[in-house]
Parts: sequence; C-alpha cells; structure tokens
Amino acid sequence: MQHVARFFAQHGARAAPLSAGVPALTQLPRVLTTVSGVLTRHPALAETAVRVALTEMDGLFASYDAEQFRVACTLALAAAPRADIDGVSLAPLRSGIAEQTHAARIAGVPVRITLLRADAREELIDDLDLALAAARFAERRSTTARELHAAECVRLARENVDSMIDLRQRAADQSYLRYRLRDDDRIAVPEVLWDFCSDAILTTRAIDTVPLADAHALASHGLQQADLVATLIEAFFEMALGQGFYHAGLDAAGARVSIEPGTFGQIVLEADNPMTFFAAHEREFMVGVSNALLDGDHKAAARTHLEHGRPDAHAAHHEVRVEATYRREAERFSSPQACRATNVSHLFGAIGAAPAEHKFSAAHGRIASRAVMLSRSMETIERMAHAVAPDVDVWVIARRVIARLAADQFGLHGLVAHLAREATHWPHMLPRLPTLIAKRAGAAQSG
Repeated sequence: MQHVARFFAQHGARAAPLSAGVPALTQLPRVLTTVSGVLTRHPALAETAVRVALTEMDGLFASYDAEQFRVACTLALAAAPRADIDGVSLAPLRSGIAEQTHAARIAGVPVRITLLRADAREELIDDLDLALAAARFAERRSTTARELHAAECVRLARENVDSMIDLRQRAADQSYLRYRLRDDDRIAVPEVLWDFCSDAILTTRAIDTVPLADAHALASHGLQQADLVATLIEAFFEMALGQGFYHAGLDAAGARVSIEPGTFGQIVLEADNPMTFFAAHEREFMVGVSNALLDGDHKAAARTHLEHGRPDAHAAHHEVRVEATYRREAERFSSPQACRATNVSHLFGAIGAAPAEHKFSAAHGRIASRAVMLSRSMETIERMAHAVAPDVDVWVIARRVIARLAADQFGLHGLVAHLAREATHWPHMLPRLPTLIAKRAGAAQSG
C-alpha cells in the first residue's frame, strides 16, 4: 500500500491522461502523498492510513462563504420540513475532505450544520475511479503491480473515503454514541436533528463550548483545566478500551468543554469529528495485552496474541519469537521505575508493534493499526497534560482504568457477558448436537 501510495502521489497527475478526454487526477495525488507520509512514520497504520491521512489534512477544497453555504443547505433540505436557516457563521468551524461545518440557526434554534459538497465529492470519486482503472491496467501488464495488489489498495482507499463522507451513517453513529453515553456525566453528545439530515446534510443541536487548551477561557467560567485533563485521559481509555470506539473529540488538539447549564463542564463529542469503532476482539486484545504487560506477564500476552492467529508452519519457532517479543515489552512496562522513562503512548505503540512484527492473520494487522492510531492520539494528550497539568499522573490513571477493564473482562462479569453473546447462537447449534456427537462416536470407533 505504501509503494502504491507513493507511485500515485509522484506520478498520478502526469500519468493520468490515459486517453484524450480523460481528466488528470486533481486531488488524489495530494491525498496519497499524505498517506505515504503517514505510512512512512507509522508502518503499522496500513489498515487505517487513508482515514488518518484525511483527518490530518486541512481540507482539499476552497470553502464556501457564509452565503454560499446557506444557499447550498437550503437546496439540500428542499424535501425537509420548512427550514429557515440564518445566522450562519462567517468562517467554517471545521473543514473536512469534502465537507464543511458552520454554526447557524434553524427556526431560532442554535445548530451545527455539516454540508457535503457535491462538487468536491464528485471530484474525489472521479479521482478514485481513474486511479482504480489505472491500477487494474497496471496489474494486467506488470508483475510488480500484481505483487503490490495495487487495485485492492485503491479499492480500500475508496471504501475509507466513502465511509468518511457518508453523512447519514455519521448521523446514525452519533445517535448511537449519544445513547451509549446517556448516563455518563463527563461526556456530552449533541442530539441529531433527523428532520434536517440527508445524504448531504448533518444537523445537530449546538452546544456552546470553549477549547480545553484555553486555560484563560476555562478559568473565566470557573473550570479547572487540570481536572478536565484528568477527566479527558480517563474518558479516552474507557471509550477506546471499554466501549470500543475512538472519537477525535477526545484528542487533546480538538477537545472542547461545554459551558452551557445543562452540560456544564462536560467534554463535547461533535458529530463532524471522525469516529472509528473497534471490533470486540480488537478491544479485548488491547485490554488483555496491556494488562499483561503492566503485570509483567509476557506468557499471558503471548497467549492472547496466538488466540488471534497462529502460523501455518514452524509453530514452535514462531511461538518462541512471539513470547520473546512480549517478554521484552513486559520488562519495559511492568516496573514502576521503568515506566517513568516511558509514556503511556509507548504502551499502545508496543501493543501495535508486536502484531505488526508477528502478523499471522488479518486480525493482527487490524489490531496493529488500531493500537498505533491510539498511540498517536495518546501522544498528543500526554504532551498537553505535561504542558498544562504536570501534576496529573497519566500512568496512574491508565493503570487504574486498564486494571478495572481487565477485571471486568476476565472475571465473572466478563464470563456472563461472553455467555450472553454466545447465547444468540445456541438455537442454531443445539439441534445439530446429536448429529455431531454421532459423527464423533463413529469416527472414534473406526479409528
């Protein structure tokens, strides 16, 4: 994927005119240049490199001004109930790869509107279609291109872009997040106004906020920055390892705090920020391995690793190497004295490095990518904590949350939850048991 990204970044615009009338790649080279840079710095991010690169970019297109934005929103909401949009902010609150977000008012209600620009979306899709055609053409004529799986890499890139600009799915994710965190008084998730949502529009209620990084603004509202930083760190671990999702609103660079009466002092997770969900086995892997490393139990970490994939050949040799890798990391993190010389982000980095080094299945690759993504975010959080709240011990919070989550996962509570998940398969499995037992008995007799 890295080689393919570099090829299109360096040669895409020049090699794109495959025939007369075919437009050159206009935006994709810049995207893939960023992807290539991300992969150079973090090779384990192959699974989510496109998503990470696009969130790091300021935007590909010149933003609409306030009037253009209002007109485009009115047209996009033509089929919705009558919506009088006014008070559109002069500058975008946020610009994404093909959308921009403004504050506004609908029928006097403060809202936050994200508009997917049709022109930007079509330009990106055209680029990706052309890149896919070029990759398929190259694979038919080049052994190197086939070995690089160029078409598959471009297809994965397109899936990432499509998911990031699917505003209806993002609205559904926001509603689900609001439901999951409805009882958490540390986090505020704005309500989605479904009457004013479509494939091109995402509208939520606006919450008045101030940046977490602005100590003066927080103090003017009676909020303690150090306490909020500690809350952010705890919430980051519980959301990622406990709930199984990553939200950019918990990244120190963009974190904001509510100053409204109903949600005062809560960290706000806006719908226009990127969000990634983790599979249950990915979350369980990171909880189990991080807890084992902090306890110095490298054998438990290695067992968890091999539960997610084993090599087809030379199993004993590979298992020794896996255990040796985790032994090194366990010695690094299990000692309180050793932890003083490392950051919590290094723990996530170690969790991602081992599956990347000993990748025996596709699950290992995805786990490595998720862990490295969390490591990058944790690095910014720790940098902010050291700068504005040096008295906050990030390791103490991390150990407390990880120990609690591990106890839930491996204790009675975790067993009950696992049985509850497996119970959905019992109606399909139980009728087959007599047949399976008979086959097993017949095989034993013939043996």
